[in-house]
Amino acid sequence: MALIELKDVNKTYQGAQPLHVLKGINLNIEKGEFVSIMGASGSGKSTLLNILGILDNYDTGTYYLDGTLIKDLSEKQAAAYRNQMIGFIFQSFNLIGFKTAVENVELPLYYQGVSRHKRRELAMEYLDKMGLTDWAGHFPNEMSGGQKQRVAIARALITSPRIILADEPTGALDSKTSVEVMNLLSKLNREDGMTIIVVTHESGVANQANRIIHIKDGIIGKIEENDKHDAWGAELIK
Repeated sequence: MALIELKDVNKTYQGAQPLHVLKGINLNIEKGEFVSIMGASGSGKSTLLNILGILDNYDTGTYYLDGTLIKDLSEKQAAAYRNQMIGFIFQSFNLIGFKTAVENVELPLYYQGVSRHKRRELAMEYLDKMGLTDWAGHFPNEMSGGQKQRVAIARALITSPRIILADEPTGALDSKTSVEVMNLLSKLNREDGMTIIVVTHESGVANQANRIIHIKDGIIGKIEENDKHDAWGAELIK
C-alpha cells in the first residue's frame, strides 16, 4: 500500500457561489518519493496540500495515510496525526517573531511533552545540520530569508516526520537561496529517504522532484516522471 492514497477526492467550498475546488482527485505517493504538485494560482494545489496535511477536510472520496483512513477526525486526532507523521514548510516561514531560532525549532517538541533539556539538545542538533549553530540565539528579524527557511526546515524535521509538505517553500526567496533550499530538500530525500511533497507554480522548483503532478481547475492532468532532478541550478528558476 502506498504511503498516501487518494481516491476520487472532491472538495467544494460553500458560499453564495459554491466553488468546486477539487474534482475527483486520484493520487498515490509512495514512501521515499519526492513529488511536486504544480499548478497556477487557483488550480486547487494548496487545497490539495491542506487535505494531505490534515489541515482541511474533503467532502467525498477517500484519503488513506499509511493505511489509516483520514476522514472527519476530531481536532485532537488530526493534531496527533500531524505531529507524528507530517512536517510543514511554508512560503512565509511561519516563525514566531519573539522566539529565537532555537526556541522556534524546539516548539513542536514542547507540544509533544519532551523535557526542556532534551528539546534544546535536539533543536541545536538540527540547527547544526542546517549550518545555523551560530544563529541559535538570533530572532527571525535578524536573519535572512534563506536562514529563516532553514530554521523552518529544522523545525519541520525535529519530530522525525514521515512526510514533509512544503507549500511554495522558495516563494519568498531569491534565485540563489531558492537553489540552496531545494538542494537541501533533495538531499533529505536522497540521503534520509524522506518523503517530500512540494507545491509550487515554478517549473525550476518542480524539476527538483522525481515526479511532477500537474493540477489545473481541480483536476490532475499530466504526470511527468523526472529522471534529471539532480542536475539543477539557479538558471532553471524563472
